[in-house]
Amino acid sequence: MALTTSEELLEAKKHIIEVSKELHEVGLLVRTWGNISQRIDETSFLITPSGIKYEDLKPEMIVKVNIDDLSYEGDVLPSSEKAVHAVCYKERPDVEFIVHTHQVYASCAGTLGFKKVLTYFDDTDMVIPVASYALPGTDKLASNVAATVKKYPDSKGFIMANHGTLCLGRDSKEAVFEAEKMEVACHNFLSDVCKTDMNHGVEAGFNSHLDGEKIVYDLPDTPERVKSIHEEIYKRRPDVRYIVHNKSEAVMTVSRRASHMKPLLDDFAQLIGVGVKIPSNEHGKDGNNYHNIKKNVNAVFSLNDGAYCVGSTLDDAMAVAIVLDKGCIAYISVLRNGEGHYLSLWECIKMNRHYRKPYSKLADSKR
Repeated sequence: MALTTSEELLEAKKHIIEVSKELHEVGLLVRTWGNISQRIDETSFLITPSGIKYEDLKPEMIVKVNIDDLSYEGDVLPSSEKAVHAVCYKERPDVEFIVHTHQVYASCAGTLGFKKVLTYFDDTDMVIPVASYALPGTDKLASNVAATVKKYPDSKGFIMANHGTLCLGRDSKEAVFEAEKMEVACHNFLSDVCKTDMNHGVEAGFNSHLDGEKIVYDLPDTPERVKSIHEEIYKRRPDVRYIVHNKSEAVMTVSRRASHMKPLLDDFAQLIGVGVKIPSNEHGKDGNNYHNIKKNVNAVFSLNDGAYCVGSTLDDAMAVAIVLDKGCIAYISVLRNGEGHYLSLWECIKMNRHYRKPYSKLADSKR
């Protein structure tokens, strides 16, 4: 049913915000990642904006977009994935609501290189199609999604490889349920196929922040060994004001391996960097520094002691910690599966530069 009156459109915008906050509260949407849309008539849909946190959304920030040419009304920039939503509405006239998330287990399952994920939910078999990878926000990604949605006309849930999910519904409840169902099903898949049964989250170790030029540690009994790492990070990264020490199961597992962790997920490349080195010993090649503190890499691993996630604000550092944990779950899953699809260096560099410049500035301006 078309929404034509100003009252109907306002209620639709408020509903999108309600769904956004609901998904944010259960952890399926984080910060500004992902997006939500609702069809309002045959030629247009409403969608969440780019670079604005879900808890800060207001009805006037929800953007009306034309399905055919992607033109939009107003001064607020719509989600960069508007083309992906548009092709779904074109291919599936039965769809009225779409949820795109970067949810953990489904995103990790999408790094393994499968064209479809065969799993189960409540003892019922499920097939989750996987759209081939392309850079986010590109016509190629929209084309890949369109081809996959067309190939599987009865599916409501899709994975975009190395990126996230698309959940379609006749209404918001159906789309949200699909997202929740996919997360459980993909957790089952990772546990059974990859032997990776890990809870997602941040387990804080020894955090700190700067108060002026003074380092303030959250825990008074922070070891001197750890303090030296914090001091070195602040010294080498003048842009850093907060450090979150993540000792989650997945991050600890990776910190025990001497390797170079290449990105498997878009948000890892965007927020953390094009690659993270895990130290192979406690002294390094020069007998002194071994923590690989780099200008544009926002996670610093410590051998067998997790990783220090950095940012200019606590929110930024915590976001790095959350994305790092998800990236580590994906990394472990790929290793245990025996194969996966890593992002290319060129793709990582392009995404990282985009996030650090225009996108991060947009997000900062809305704080």
